[in-house]
Amino acid sequence: MLSICNFLLGLVFIKFATKHDYYAYSQLIGYVALTGAIQGALVNTTALTLLPGKVGAERVRVTNVFFGLQLVLSIVLAIAGGLFLWLVPSAISMEAIEMPLALAMAVMVLAAWLREFLRNVQFINLRAEKCLQQDIAYVLLLAPCIVALVLSKSVRADQMLLVIGAVGVITALPWLRQASISPVFDPTQWRALWREIWPLAKWSLPAGMVAWAFGNGYLVVGAQVVGPESTAEIVAAKLFMAPLGMMFLSWANIFRPKVSHWLSKGSTREVVRLTNLSIGGVAGIVALYFVVLVLAYPFLERYILGDKYHGLRLDIAWWGMFFVASGVSGVCNGVLLSGGKFRQSFYAAAISSTLSLPVMYFSGLEFGKHGLMVGVVLGESAYAAVLYVAMRRMLRVPK
Repeated sequence: MLSICNFLLGLVFIKFATKHDYYAYSQLIGYVALTGAIQGALVNTTALTLLPGKVGAERVRVTNVFFGLQLVLSIVLAIAGGLFLWLVPSAISMEAIEMPLALAMAVMVLAAWLREFLRNVQFINLRAEKCLQQDIAYVLLLAPCIVALVLSKSVRADQMLLVIGAVGVITALPWLRQASISPVFDPTQWRALWREIWPLAKWSLPAGMVAWAFGNGYLVVGAQVVGPESTAEIVAAKLFMAPLGMMFLSWANIFRPKVSHWLSKGSTREVVRLTNLSIGGVAGIVALYFVVLVLAYPFLERYILGDKYHGLRLDIAWWGMFFVASGVSGVCNGVLLSGGKFRQSFYAAAISSTLSLPVMYFSGLEFGKHGLMVGVVLGESAYAAVLYVAMRRMLRVPK
């Protein structure tokens, strides 16, 4: 459902906005993803590791302390990011960023953090149906808002970000209240929680930053070496494969809490079985989806992409290869982080980015956007391979 929603959002940009607006939207969403990596490292991932081992009132208390910490962090990053991009638009290869666009991005950061924290807690408590209810409300409210933007001919990056962010906050609040989660701002409790978080976060934070760099670095590098318009074409091509990313994320939301529970009980055999099933499922889903997309491409090019985004078949194929590796790396990294192996995750991200970013830059200069995509696919493939080896060692899976 969320995949379809995000897909339609992208199509709205393709059909009704300029390439410049789509480029601006993509760059700012990249910053939102960067803050999401920070949230994942300091809050969500550590919560997934720590909370399954706590029960009853203690789990509720620690959840509330996590919530207070993440609220302050999200506000700081929203304000700092908005001000930085407003003052230094050249950081994302733009001549200027108006204050409404910077404010809209700040609202989007706050909404994304709130939604993901609540979803994470719901999955940790094995209440996936609550997450589904929240997402249904989100889609049902967002759809008419986007239609209104289209009809009013207001499809711009600032309008889109503001609407998406506002809808995210509005639809999260009822379930936040239902879950009886309230933020704790007690410095003493924050320090106590930080002592539990930091041994994990000191590795997950740099790992998240580096993983973001080679997963989203194509936006920044692309703007420098192939220009905003070609970067917008790469983003448009990714849109058609993006539902795979959402499906993998949905599976991870179920997979990781189960792995955490099993590892805490020493049930390694169950983890191995589910991991093998997940990796096989990734390969099968990507292959099936790609075949359907290839068959449908002439229709997509004629009726959706149009002349503005003509000839993206090879770009879509590159993203198909990327998402095979991305699905595998997501499964393997989920197992490692659930087992507290944050250092191994960092090493994998560091190795991959060391390979990926230079190839993106120099190959992009030589061969354009397809050279850029070589670096993107190489980085994610290396990431998946290193994580797979580390996961096998942790689980002691025989060859």
